Amino acid sequence: NPYRRPANPYGGGKKASPAKKTAAASSMGGGLASVSDANALWADKYAPSGVHDILGNGDCVKKLTSWLASWEKNFLHGRGDSRHRGALLSGPPGIGKTTTATLVAEASGRSVTAWNASDCRSQKGLRESLGDVTGSHVLAMGGKKGRPAPARRRCIIMDEVDGMGAGDRAGMAELVKMIKASKVPIVCICNDRQSQKIKTLAGYCLDLKFRRPIKTIIGRRAVQVGRLEGISIEPNAAEAIAESCGNDIRQVLNCLQMWSCGPKGSAISTDRVTYMEVRDRMASIGKDDMLRVNIFDATKSIVEGMRGMPAPTGENEKRGEGKKAVKNLYRRLDSYFIDYSLMGLNVHQNYLKVIGPQYLRAKSGDLEEEEIVLDRMADAVDTMSNFSMVEEKVMGGDMNWSLLPLCAVLAVKVGHHAGGEQGGFLSGYPEFAGWLGKNSSRSKKRRSLQELRHHLNFRVSSDLSQLRQYYLPLFRQRFLQLLKEEEDVDRAIDMMDEYGLDRDDLFEHLEEFHCGASGKEAFDSIDSKKKAEFTREYNRRAHKSQALVDEQASMIKVRGKKKVKGESAPVDPDAIDDDAGMASEEDDESDDDKDFEAIRSMFAKKKKGAGTKGAAGKGKGKGAAAGKGKGKGKAKK
Repeated sequence: NPYRRPANPYGGGKKASPAKKTAAASSMGGGLASVSDANALWADKYAPSGVHDILGNGDCVKKLTSWLASWEKNFLHGRGDSRHRGALLSGPPGIGKTTTATLVAEASGRSVTAWNASDCRSQKGLRESLGDVTGSHVLAMGGKKGRPAPARRRCIIMDEVDGMGAGDRAGMAELVKMIKASKVPIVCICNDRQSQKIKTLAGYCLDLKFRRPIKTIIGRRAVQVGRLEGISIEPNAAEAIAESCGNDIRQVLNCLQMWSCGPKGSAISTDRVTYMEVRDRMASIGKDDMLRVNIFDATKSIVEGMRGMPAPTGENEKRGEGKKAVKNLYRRLDSYFIDYSLMGLNVHQNYLKVIGPQYLRAKSGDLEEEEIVLDRMADAVDTMSNFSMVEEKVMGGDMNWSLLPLCAVLAVKVGHHAGGEQGGFLSGYPEFAGWLGKNSSRSKKRRSLQELRHHLNFRVSSDLSQLRQYYLPLFRQRFLQLLKEEEDVDRAIDMMDEYGLDRDDLFEHLEEFHCGASGKEAFDSIDSKKKAEFTREYNRRAHKSQALVDEQASMIKVRGKKKVKGESAPVDPDAIDDDAGMASEEDDESDDDKDFEAIRSMFAKKKKGAGTKGAAGKGKGKGAAAGKGKGKGKAKK
């Protein structure tokens, strides 16, 4: 029969009676699907149907309810904080952010309009779909005779805003613009709160950070759901499932539903869940724990190598230890992909800290053991060098991403050599990559050196390396001699003008490139009075070095440059204008300034005229203006 109802795919377990389900429907959800529907997902059947059914995050729910209830009063009819016109709900997936936003909006009597990652959310798409929605209400039919039904208020929910990428061109900037001018509350939801575009959006929203509910609350609700579905679940088993799923409520319900439809005739019972059975099936029902590993834990897992694994002997292979070693290897390879752009730098920062204590122990013992540790250190350094070359092919100009798995293998190989056959130990917390800070300082010093070369270019012909090694030490020594020993300020300034150096070059850049210990031979050790005298004399003079004149001319040109009408610089489509929301206020302030200037000039003119008229009014002429003088005629209007 082609029209017969398909079989229930979840019908393997014993179900509770329909009467029992109906009696508990009001308190156990049923918001997205009917509780009596045997084919529905449990996550839909037992979804919260009201605000009181939401698990955890009670403080965030109260703040969102209060914000939404007073939105029109604060932002349309009052003077609320304009930077909180929107709301941002952030947190890990599966904890009820979207459900909370929907239920709170519906509880306040609003019509919910939702957009997620499956919708087009580019600048053009948002304007076309939300342009009219942000300034309107929903019409309601069926009012009483002679009285139209009151219009329902709207609420817009933008889900997964952290997923607005290249496909949603300029979407984030348009969303912020809409939040500033919208007459309807907009609730944004994201998972990655640390994303740069989310940080910009958070400045215009009420920031609500959701957390995972604790396992006891999830376990209690799981036991209630299992009772309604005819499954007896031990409380400690429910908490173990919640912990293995990372406190993800959806994942817990999906695991229980899959448990209930187990194969017939299997040794595992489908109508009873015990702690021992959960422990045995933890790997098959749990959530991937690599999703909860941060970059520091991943770094420690890689550089410690085979820590916790037995030595690869024949007896251990017979006991099945080889499978555990392979699993440990795969786990370390997965750890590299937590953040492959930074993992190599973190491994480079920490792998010698693992092998260092091993060398100190071996140094105090047998010489042969010390040589073994040194050989492993050499192998680790050599592998780290190979990793650097391969990563350059991946991240450099070639962009050969097929070599990325090889980078992961080489990073794990570095940890294997550092830890040894039985693994090493990294004491303390892994350090973050120090190369980033050193590279930033290097770039800053390189810019300073290029500026010095530009100033000296008219008198000194050299590259950056020669300038750094040969010229700057002599300049520093000579200027210190003039200012400290001879105390000849005039000759020092004349020498600076001759070579095109300014005051910052003398007191900052020359000292910055000094390698030895400064001590008493530093510009900071010069007497403050002598420095003040030098500064006054330097500022009094005119410096005609070509490099300094060009810099001063360019600065004056930039300051005095007027914006040509019709010209505009290229605009980043995803850039957000933080001052756009204050445009009207700035215009008002500029108008107030103009009015004040006009009034002040008007009073200044009147004051001046009053003085002349008063002087003339003291005589006895006709037609004088009103004053203390005695005019015979009437004052003309």
